[in-house]
Amino acid sequence: MQFSEQGTNLIYAVIGGLVIGTVLAFVPVDGTPLTYFLLQYNEAVSAGWFWQLVTSIIIAPPTFQGIEDVVFNAIALAYLDGILSFTYSKRQYYAVFLITGIAGNIFSLANGPNVFSFGASGGIFGLLAGVISFDLVTNRRVNPSLMLWFALIFVVSSFVSSSLIASPVDWIAHAGGALVGLALGYVIGVRRGVDPATM
Repeated sequence: MQFSEQGTNLIYAVIGGLVIGTVLAFVPVDGTPLTYFLLQYNEAVSAGWFWQLVTSIIIAPPTFQGIEDVVFNAIALAYLDGILSFTYSKRQYYAVFLITGIAGNIFSLANGPNVFSFGASGGIFGLLAGVISFDLVTNRRVNPSLMLWFALIFVVSSFVSSSLIASPVDWIAHAGGALVGLALGYVIGVRRGVDPATM
């Protein structure tokens, strides 16, 4: 299977985030592993540690939940890369992933102050949701297969997997990333319809 350059880079970034998180776990800061200053702790974000909204998209802790999250996200990116690279330019691919990942993390603040979270799922759901609205704009029709596929992935990854494992899944981050992804996909589709050269 051959992946696009941007898909490959994001897969490497997700896997590399676990490696970095593992290494930094051995670097203590006031008795706390440095890794945990790069994950999203909602109370810390509310206190001004805004970088966690970005770093927590990639950095993962060396725990079962961290490994599981990285494996799922890497497989999802590999599986979806064909449709994503067809929909987005290189710049859009990265931009939508980052913007929707941050958006998902902002939505995740609704989980309450004493919650740790991390992972690229918000950005991945943002990319996938953007494909749906892009397809709607460019083809002027609702694609039921895309809608069903998205709904199935969302339900399974957000709720079913959460009931099968001890680690909770942040469905709010998934939904937040998806909502912003829908808006971005719509804008990209409109722009491409007006002037393909701008894409």
